[in-house]
Amino acid sequence: MITPSNRAPSHDEHRTLEILGVIQVLEANDIPCCLIGTSALIYYGADRVRGDWHIGVPAHLFVYASSLVSSPPHANTYITAPPYAIQPKSLMHTYPRYKCDGLNLFFQILPSSDFHFDCEPPNFVRSSNCLPYPKLGVFIQSLIDTYDRVALCDVVDGADITEKWGLENLDLSGTNDVDWAKNKNDTIRAHLDSWNVFYLIPTTAVSRRDTWEEIVQGKEARLGFKHPKELFATRFRLRASEDPWLIHRDGA
Repeated sequence: MITPSNRAPSHDEHRTLEILGVIQVLEANDIPCCLIGTSALIYYGADRVRGDWHIGVPAHLFVYASSLVSSPPHANTYITAPPYAIQPKSLMHTYPRYKCDGLNLFFQILPSSDFHFDCEPPNFVRSSNCLPYPKLGVFIQSLIDTYDRVALCDVVDGADITEKWGLENLDLSGTNDVDWAKNKNDTIRAHLDSWNVFYLIPTTAVSRRDTWEEIVQGKEARLGFKHPKELFATRFRLRASEDPWLIHRDGA
């Protein structure tokens, strides 16, 4: 049952126009920002279910962006919400979380140090709903550098990217960013009363090129029995289907 304090948001409950409003507040105050995480995966074709929207901002503007949305006149619109529960390999529970007053819409603001790319307009692309996302190459590079294999599989299958595309558009020299993983682990430890290795990010150096080749060459294996290869190019894409980011979709 929809109540006045929890009414359904716009675009068939995708919350698109409302999150655009948050983006516009940040941009009006000279804070570059884009949608990251699950929202970016959905934009590039992954079949993910979104809970909260995650908005990335430059690390040096993170405190400013957080204080902006939680101060008048915006504090009456964006209400501070309970934080996430502690999750393995994540700092989500440490970042501010907000609920749009009167709507079933939650979002978080994250610093660029968490998602490993420069959060600046040259690295963004706009959807048909004017929402900013990281460019495909920027997004995939960040997933390789942070060794996020689950998200990397999703974006490769959603965008149906070829191995050759990666060779032409990505930096596949060297390894994932081990220093980034170590620094994030230090921050994770600092925010926990007690912890074990289950909470930490692996710090093993892995060849970027090997990671790319393994993920891209595994597209067919990930089809499974539900997606016959005669019909499906990937588990998210029919053969000869149009790139999803070129199609207007209410939720992206």
